[in-house]
Amino acid sequence: MDDSAKTSGFRQEMPPSGGYQKFNWARTFPKVFWRRKRITYFFKFNFVTNLFIIYLNYLLRFLLRTEKFEDIDIKNAMEPFLKAERDREWLKLLKKNRDLENEVMKDVPGWKTGTWYGEPVYFTLGDKWWDPGQYVSIFYFLKISETRRRAGDFLWRHRSDYDAPLFWDKWIPDIGAKFRDSLGFENFQVNPFNWRTMFW
Repeated sequence: MDDSAKTSGFRQEMPPSGGYQKFNWARTFPKVFWRRKRITYFFKFNFVTNLFIIYLNYLLRFLLRTEKFEDIDIKNAMEPFLKAERDREWLKLLKKNRDLENEVMKDVPGWKTGTWYGEPVYFTLGDKWWDPGQYVSIFYFLKISETRRRAGDFLWRHRSDYDAPLFWDKWIPDIGAKFRDSLGFENFQVNPFNWRTMFW
């Protein structure tokens, strides 16, 4: 067999017109998002934002401090009246307990009110006044219904300052209303969106 028969169907592969592309043999780096210019802009924006937040924080603290001073002044002005009403309530409760003891123990021979079969259980301090305190535990001597009523009156100061209808009332139902009313806290309402209760 001659060579012409062997090479009759052979075609030599030649380079494309214009030649091959240049081979990139140099070192390549990935594209980086945080370039120098973007980092500079980011830190500038962060710095300005932090300055604005610091200013708002200072302004809020100033407003809260001013309001706290006003609240303290009001409390100091009302302190004598509040203590007088507290002492009056305490004396009324002691009188009620004494009358109840006289009524319950009237058939017990030799029973003396304020004593345990003649032995005193209460001691006088002379000129020293025993202050029952602002949160005196007078509820221990009362019925459950009376405790609920008095607790509702006692906690009235924790009510929200804004008692008008709120815009979210028609979307967010007052789920705790039945529970609150069942406990006797009809006048006790805490507004969770009151910003003053979150700081003081």
